Amino acid sequence: MSKFTEEIKRYYSCRWRLCYACGVAFLLLQTLRVDLSMAFVCMLKTPNRTTEEVNNSTNDQLCSGLQNHSTNQTFEGEIEWSDTLQSNMLAGYFYGYMVTNILGGFLADKYGGKRVLGGSLLSASILTILHPSLSRISGYFTLILRILTGVVSGPMSSAIQSLFGRWGPPQEKGLLIGFAFAGQILGSIVGLSISGFLCDYGFDNGWGSIFYVFGGLSLVFSCVCFYVVHDNPNGHPTISEEELSYLNKSIKCRNVVKKVPWKQLVLSPAVWAINFGLFSYAWTSISFQVLLPLYMKEALNVKTTSNGLMSSAPAIGQVIALPLCGRFADFIRSKKYLSTRAVRILFQTFSMVASASLLVVIGFLRCDQTVVITLLLFLSGIIISFTSGGVLVNNSDIAPSYAGIVFGIANTFASTSGSISSLTTKALTPNGTLEEWQIVLALCAAICVSGAILFAILVKAEIQDWAISEGSGSSVHPSGTNRNVAAKLV
Repeated sequence: MSKFTEEIKRYYSCRWRLCYACGVAFLLLQTLRVDLSMAFVCMLKTPNRTTEEVNNSTNDQLCSGLQNHSTNQTFEGEIEWSDTLQSNMLAGYFYGYMVTNILGGFLADKYGGKRVLGGSLLSASILTILHPSLSRISGYFTLILRILTGVVSGPMSSAIQSLFGRWGPPQEKGLLIGFAFAGQILGSIVGLSISGFLCDYGFDNGWGSIFYVFGGLSLVFSCVCFYVVHDNPNGHPTISEEELSYLNKSIKCRNVVKKVPWKQLVLSPAVWAINFGLFSYAWTSISFQVLLPLYMKEALNVKTTSNGLMSSAPAIGQVIALPLCGRFADFIRSKKYLSTRAVRILFQTFSMVASASLLVVIGFLRCDQTVVITLLLFLSGIIISFTSGGVLVNNSDIAPSYAGIVFGIANTFASTSGSISSLTTKALTPNGTLEEWQIVLALCAAICVSGAILFAILVKAEIQDWAISEGSGSSVHPSGTNRNVAAKLV
């Protein structure tokens, strides 16, 4: 069999089909996360700024002077909500999201990730479809919908990590997880750019179509997930004996866990390394996914359609680089150029420190330098993608059997950054001036550096003692046949 044929067979394998399904699920869920931030641009009435606010700074005067050249359409909007209610709506998703991450990881590790993944996407899609009708009744209905959408979305990331803990061989783990998470970032590109188009040309006053389109697509694919996703290789009805043998020999993970060592897990420095590393990554990523459209509108005054495309620049960089950086980390480890721990520290530190530097630079560029800003945002997306060789896969290093639970804890910790960053940004940018946004970017840079330092100090790369307390033996197929033993005979 030629090398080309082997590669084609590999990327059509069951583990890669699972990866494709997880990538699409991530993509669609991400569109449901960012839809409101872009819908705000065309659904809300534009507030009147006083003369004092408009002339708050020299840079803001420059931006105001450019507004007639860069903005072709002004959205009057049909809804008027207070700034406090708006900021709570943006943060509302994360209020709910942080509650169910650990539960999702526990359910996925104990009972399997298939139902958790499919149920999460199905519930989020239904809630999204309800947005246009309920938002017109009261803004508080919108807030409740956002919180509930966060609640049902929280388990998905943990469920996918749990699935990869059982499906991802160590030598492919970075690539598989990087590819799946690239789907999440691609969701930002699709969500922001298409939402900008739907604001202009969509039905139901533009903004209503955003929720109907993305909610409907997610509803359809959630049904597909129940068919194509399987909890572990031993439970897959059509997996080849060759692939099953390869996975069972390379993956040291129990298909289900009976008892979770909660105390040792929560107190483990290795787990807290992931908590700090993922928090700093999430603050940066979430800030731009949710708040970047408002930055482009308030500080740079770009038109709506361009807003969506510019806001997608970091996401475009990430969707290209996430799988490549994960593959690069796998290559360095497989060739034993560096230890696994050294690879995790190197990739995470470079990602966070370099991202912090770019964020500071972006904040000091003038609002008429939109091309340069867009290029730097694209570069920042590439740089932050090095986390696919760092914190994003470290949970499978230290506890493959508990990958969903460990990631659930870390993602709960990290998701607080979504609510904190949304509220902090609104508080720091009352007038939307460039100077105010410079403070927001500087704060984000400081968090990047702090997270990198804490991760480097605490990170581990070997399976922890508490994570092997149950042992890692063979697994029994539902039919009763010990598929692990049978696979070794092939």
